[in-house]
Amino acid sequence: MMTTSSIKPKGDISSVFSHLGGKGIGLDPSFLTLKQEIAPKDPAILNNAYQRLLTSFQKESVEIKEKGSSVIPQVSFADIQSNGGQFPPSIAEEIRKRGCVVIRNVVSREEAQGYKQQIKEYIGQHAKDLGGFPTNDPQVWEVYWSRSQVAARSHPNFNTATLALNKIWHAEENTVIDLEKNLGYCDRLRIRKAHDQSFALQEHIDSGSLERWLDPEYRKCYTEIFNGNWENHDSFDATHRVEARMDYYNSPGGCSVFRNFQGWLAMSDIKTGGGTLRVCPLLKQSTAYFLMKPLIEENLLKNDYIGALPGLCQGIGKTDYPEIVDTMVSMPDVGYGDAVFWHCDQVHAVEPKNDSDVDSSVLYIPSVPLCRINSEYLAIQRNAFERGLTPPDFPGNHYEETFEDRAQVNSMNAAEQLNMGITTYPPLSDDATTGQKKALDTHNKALGFA
Repeated sequence: MMTTSSIKPKGDISSVFSHLGGKGIGLDPSFLTLKQEIAPKDPAILNNAYQRLLTSFQKESVEIKEKGSSVIPQVSFADIQSNGGQFPPSIAEEIRKRGCVVIRNVVSREEAQGYKQQIKEYIGQHAKDLGGFPTNDPQVWEVYWSRSQVAARSHPNFNTATLALNKIWHAEENTVIDLEKNLGYCDRLRIRKAHDQSFALQEHIDSGSLERWLDPEYRKCYTEIFNGNWENHDSFDATHRVEARMDYYNSPGGCSVFRNFQGWLAMSDIKTGGGTLRVCPLLKQSTAYFLMKPLIEENLLKNDYIGALPGLCQGIGKTDYPEIVDTMVSMPDVGYGDAVFWHCDQVHAVEPKNDSDVDSSVLYIPSVPLCRINSEYLAIQRNAFERGLTPPDFPGNHYEETFEDRAQVNSMNAAEQLNMGITTYPPLSDDATTGQKKALDTHNKALGFA
């Protein structure tokens, strides 16, 4: 876990992408040894599994190519509300397969427009003191503490949406996690200009790269894949994710929390082709692909994890992973106040061009359930917020430290204070699981409430 003394270098969103100039470190010989420790002794096990995987891609790609963006599950927030805060069963099943979802009207169009206007005024007021990517014409701003960002992260509808996402997950009863609570994770924002071609992210996976093989606990999340039984892999089992270490290299932009779904809230109308998100809508298969391929017989004796480098996102190139790249689809059209979420193991990218006459603008806000690593991060993030510093997972620019109009504790409502760890939750009822009770105890200790 990062501490306040772990100062990250300055940078921007490009810092963790090799194709945008991020610098990885070469692999030392221990990584070759690690591959041989993880792979089954009989190479036929993974070789056969890999061939079954390629067959699955071939079969599933037919439907994906026919349906395009419509293969992505879509649901209205009202349908979640009317279903007791859960996705309708058919939508939940599709999310488990596709790994992502569009939720319509999470906040009203007027609210989302208001967020954007306040942020544009905030950026305009401080433009000479702020930075982002690309440096000469920022589209992704190193801004974290505008009042709109703080408000959106704790919006009651957004909280309901993320709790519905949590309910797709499960864990063993004693796992120290509470999937009925979400914490604030403070990320950037994007205002991508019309016709922009500078903010193009190639296919990748977040939440570490080499760490999925390197960290023993993280590796347990993928036991069935490494054993050649990828069909039995459960992408929604949180049991081993709560203690997994996802950022060995303290990279500027590497996520150190258990962010079960990454997400964004739209602050514009974003059409397919308008600089939007792209995903591979075969979650289980794509995860198995990038984890198994470095370990199959033809690659086992190469000190190469095929797109994974220390301190960078896991890259997914067309040459190495053609089946993944060929099944990528863009999000369907979204409007102000719609939200998009995608699984933490999902291969995703950003369209190379905003081929639209309007901006493509979002607030990045993930789903982050209550567990030890997330509570400990929240305590450090809270300290950064109170001082106006950049959140601990991000480049140490600290642009907002002297901004008097940034969000402050005394300007926050009760939901915002709870989301940011300024206050804590009431005691749990007697029917809470052992894991939930331990998670809240750990949370209160981490934040100084116990």
